[in-house]
This record gives sequence, C-alpha cells and structure tokens, in this order.
Amino acid sequence: MKRAPELRKFSEDHHHGLVHARRLRKAADGDEARPAADIARDFLGYWQAETSTHFREEEEVLLPVLQRHGGDVSQESVIEMLAQHAEIRGLIMGLSDEVTSRTPQPETLKRIGEQLEEHIRLEERVVFPMIENILPEEGLKEVASRLETRQTGLGAEPWVPTEGFSYDPWPGPGDSEGGGWD
Repeated sequence: MKRAPELRKFSEDHHHGLVHARRLRKAADGDEARPAADIARDFLGYWQAETSTHFREEEEVLLPVLQRHGGDVSQESVIEMLAQHAEIRGLIMGLSDEVTSRTPQPETLKRIGEQLEEHIRLEERVVFPMIENILPEEGLKEVASRLETRQTGLGAEPWVPTEGFSYDPWPGPGDSEGGGWD
C-alpha cells in the first residue's frame, strides 16, 4: 500500500510488528525452532526499544496534529486504535510478569500476536488512509517535523514556549501535576 512519505516510518514499524506478531503466534503453537521463553524475551526487548515509542508517537504527535488540522479524533476508528493500544499494553504487562517468573504462557503469546496484528491492520487499512485524506500537505509536514524533533530526545515539547513557563506545582495538594504529596 502506498503511504505518504511523512507516515512511511509508521508503516515500516508496522512491518516489523507483523513479523514479531507472527513469531509470537508460531511460538505459542510450538512451531518456532527457539523456545517460547526466548521469543517472549526477544519480543519484550523489541517492545521496549521500538513499539512502546511507536505507540507514543501516534498518541502524542500524529493524533494531536490530526485534531489541530480539523480531524475528528473522537471517531470510532481512532477510539478503537487507542483502546487497542491500552489492551496491548496490558497484555505486555502480563507477559512481562510471566517472563519475570519464568512462566510465559502460550495463550499470552498467541493473544499478543493476534491483537498486535489486528491493531496494525486497523491502522494500515482504516486509520492511516483516513489521516492521509484529512491532513493537508502542511499537516503531513508538521507530523514529520514533530517526529524528528521528538526523536532528538528532548524531554519537553520544543514547540511550547518556555519563556515565563514554570514547572512549579499547580494548583497545589492533590493536583495531577505532582504537587502536594510530601
């Protein structure tokens, strides 16, 4: 499928995700040459290095830019995408517990493989084509620019002005910004 150059990185990540999803399913069925525990550990390393970042880039760059340019981020396919992100993360947490206790379960591997593939198919077949239809050239360039900036490793969003900006706790005890828990 032809993809806008600014979104191609996401599709390349998806290709790698499908490879890992297939390995997980094969390991669950006992069809992998290597032990399922090794496949699970490999996948968790891949998750930490690649996929968790990929999910955050979609959530923190792609969707906000879509909204900024008039896209409806409350439509069903976007909500389903985000729900799948949460579900997959929950499954990964469970797999991590299983690997830590040296008991990775074939059912967990299979479920993650299936969910990951279903998720990638949703994004490639529904969400990304919708984004490409909605985002103007300027929006696609903004996605690419923000991804590039994000990959520099800066902790804050560099497009937010810092002059006069404070990280002091606000508004005070019990807030969601980290204040008042002393």
